[in-house]
Parts: sequence; structure tokens; C-alpha cells
Amino acid sequence: MERAGRDTGTPVMTRDAWLDAHDPRTGGSTRTGLLLILGIALLYTGIALANTLVMATSDRVRDLAVLRLTGATTPQVLRLVAVEALTVVAVGGVMGAAVAGLNLLGVKGALELLAVSSPVVVPWPALGAVLAACAVAATVSAVLPGLAALRTRPVEVAGARE
Repeated sequence: MERAGRDTGTPVMTRDAWLDAHDPRTGGSTRTGLLLILGIALLYTGIALANTLVMATSDRVRDLAVLRLTGATTPQVLRLVAVEALTVVAVGGVMGAAVAGLNLLGVKGALELLAVSSPVVVPWPALGAVLAACAVAATVSAVLPGLAALRTRPVEVAGARE
């Protein structure tokens, strides 16, 4: 085998030596590139989440004013807005986990058809961190416009026409 490699000028390596030289984890640029792409995707996702919640809360100014007129205090209304935002994040997280789980099971099934055994590894700490960041962004993006909407007297807003 080594002779064939010498004749053609091809280096001959053992399997372990080849894996050590070509393993993607040995290249820092691969991991950095993936983290950069993931960071950009998460940034745009966060912007979309915040924008959606700001618009949704701004559209509900009259509803918030009616709650104030029926006797709810400002902190109670803001807690309601925050709980609604967290509920949206929780439902989105469950739905995202279900879709990702189905995709992972499909990939695992396809690999098993090719006689390749591959365990499904879920990065729980990273998923928890992303979900927590979404919860913070959603709460802030919903409560701040709600607070701004509650600065106007409820009587003025509730009687206004759309």
C-alpha cells in the first residue's frame, strides 16, 4: 500500500491519522463560520419577534384602555401583556421542538435505511439559552409598548374611533 502511494506521490495514512488531519472539529474556521451564520439568523429572528410584538401591542391600545376602565391597575395590565408574550414564546418553542423532532426522526430513519447508526443529540443548554433570550426579548418588546400605551388617559383612548 505504501509502495502504491510512493509511486503516485500520494501520502498514505492510517484511518486514525486521516481522521485527525481532516476532522471538521480541528478547523476553528468551520466552527466560527457556523456560529457567525447562527448568530445572524438569531439576530434577525429576534428582530422579527420584537417587531411583531411591538405591532401587536400597539394595535391593542383600546383593549388595554378598556381593561384600565374596568378597574385593572397598570401593573396588572402589564403583567397580562407579559404573560401573553411568554405564552406565545412557550407555544412557539413547543411547536419548534415538535417540527425539529420530526425532522430528526426522519433523518435518523433515512440513515438507518443506509445501515448507518447515528444517535440523536440535542444541545439542551443551547436550546434553553435561545428560549430564554426569546422570552426576555418578547417580554420587553410587549411590555414597553404597553407601558407607553397606558400613559394616555384610558377615557380618551377607549372612546376614540379606529
